[in-house]
Amino acid sequence: MEWLAILIFILIVVLAPFVFVGWVIYSVVRLVATGISQNARTASGAALPGHTVRCPTNACLAVNPADARFCRRCGHGLPAAHRVQVRRAAVW
Repeated sequence: MEWLAILIFILIVVLAPFVFVGWVIYSVVRLVATGISQNARTASGAALPGHTVRCPTNACLAVNPADARFCRRCGHGLPAAHRVQVRRAAVW
């Protein structure tokens, strides 16, 4: 019975590095895929200059997304943009 415990211990010690290396490879691939998708989303026009609004405060003048209600830098209210009504369905 003692030999079974030793065999299980040896299997765990031998398999642990393979599991770790597989986890590292998976993490790197996922990180690269996330970076590529973020880059593609930015390149597709999510952050185009036409889709932004400047803060009206003279001391700030920060560039904010067009759908923002408040300035990200100073917190001052931004001019109301054309807002589209969206109906949302409840998901249970």
